[in-house]
Amino acid sequence: MPPAPRPLTPMRLLLRQARPNRARLVLGMLFYAGASCASMPQLWIIGKVIDEGLIARSARDFAIWLGAAAVLVVLQPILWANGFRQFSTVEARNQRAIVRDLTDRLNSSGPAVRDRVSAGELLNLPSEDARRAARAVNDAGFFFNTLVMFAVGAALVWSIHPLLGVVIISGSMVTAVIAGPLLGRLQSRQSDYRARIGDLSAHAADIVGGLRVLRGVGGDLLFAARYRERSTELRRKGYEVAGPSSWIHALRHSMPIVFVAVITWVGALLAADGAITIGGLASAFSFATIFIAISGNFIGCSQYLVAAWVAAKRIVRVLEIGPDLADDGTATGGGGELRDPETGLAVPVSGLTVVVTAETAPAAEACERLARYRDSEATWGGRPVADFALAEVRSRIMLLTDEDHLFTGTLAATMRVPEDEARRAIEAACADDVASQGMDLLVEEGGRNLSGGQRQRLRLARALAAEPETLLAVDPTSAVDAHTESIIAARVAAARAGRATLVVTASPLWLAHADRVAWMVDGKVHAVGSHAGLLADAAYRRLASHSVD
Repeated sequence: MPPAPRPLTPMRLLLRQARPNRARLVLGMLFYAGASCASMPQLWIIGKVIDEGLIARSARDFAIWLGAAAVLVVLQPILWANGFRQFSTVEARNQRAIVRDLTDRLNSSGPAVRDRVSAGELLNLPSEDARRAARAVNDAGFFFNTLVMFAVGAALVWSIHPLLGVVIISGSMVTAVIAGPLLGRLQSRQSDYRARIGDLSAHAADIVGGLRVLRGVGGDLLFAARYRERSTELRRKGYEVAGPSSWIHALRHSMPIVFVAVITWVGALLAADGAITIGGLASAFSFATIFIAISGNFIGCSQYLVAAWVAAKRIVRVLEIGPDLADDGTATGGGGELRDPETGLAVPVSGLTVVVTAETAPAAEACERLARYRDSEATWGGRPVADFALAEVRSRIMLLTDEDHLFTGTLAATMRVPEDEARRAIEAACADDVASQGMDLLVEEGGRNLSGGQRQRLRLARALAAEPETLLAVDPTSAVDAHTESIIAARVAAARAGRATLVVTASPLWLAHADRVAWMVDGKVHAVGSHAGLLADAAYRRLASHSVD
């Protein structure tokens, strides 16, 4: 039995990004190391130019050392640019890979995502978080470049005088001791801050998505007030992030100045005592200046890596979401009656079945089980639906609800079939008022530019155009008027003749066209028969007459 896969962690996620690009990363590190080894000796050569060229008045040595410096000046940017190109290429690949992994996970997880990931978080994950996590490899490369610069510089300063080397190494250790706790606090505060951003983005999306309805019932001001409260809380969290972040920035700019002061002071004392030459003092001062940038880069890279770690934690949380359904069925060629043992609801292989119930939720859940959007004991031709490959079930059994999404695109793209087939389906769903604007009509995200009834009829038209073997529709005409509903019921019954169709509704306008009626009471099928036959029951009669009212 193969060992269970290890759980994904932020570190494993970041390492997983690096493995396919090992060769490019190694090449980039070699370029960065070469650039560091070319840049730092230039400062050491300054001392040689002064001591052996100017002070010793040797034109030959002056030309040699100046030529060596010129070669390094030309070589250093070439090496650094090539290293940066390698790491930037890997960063771009990583961002694409992360977005692809997130998309695949969201597609495979199904409704389970909604319980664990807010809409705001879904908005930020493939953009901000993916960018920061992908950037980690570039920041790590820059950190390596800075580390090599520090190591080479410290060695060269040590060669000028060991005391100067001790000052640089000690100063770096002090900086690390001070910055370490601040970076830890920054990581904690950033995690909380990012969570709040996701929640606020979700709240804003809800407001925008339902603005028309909210204004109609006077709820826009209430939601706006709640948004202000949450944004105020987010601002407070932002201040908490700003605390350690500002100290880190202060440290980033102040500690290098201390470096310069101490190295310059120590170098001056050593030069006054004759322990180092004038050229050595000039080199020491030059190194002190460049160590301002090196120290700042260390702290800056650490900040970016902390942000990448926070982003990776959020991405891992989503990638760990498992599918809500196990896709381990292998059977194909299913057929026959669909049956839900939990409610007793059955869908014959052909004809229009209308489910009448005072509570839609149990019937809707039964449809989800029959279409295998929930794990259950539902059967298809006497065999468990779970035995069949999920792709087989999805291609032959379609569930239509008001939660089905309309994506941005033209009407033609929304229908996904040739225009003549699309227009037949649109006519059957009485969505001609939408199609009258042309098949090039842009359907905005979620159908925002359509009315509620138009959105519902367009969803029905899209489902009819797909011509599934079995169509399970939950209240497909709840947002249309009675006259239009009557026409839709007649046209759908005609369009779906010979195929299995189930509609959950108590509307007598559908019941008049039903081949069979399943009457559900308290989540169980109470009786099955024709609408006319069931009218003999007073309770059924009251339910049907109530639906008309």
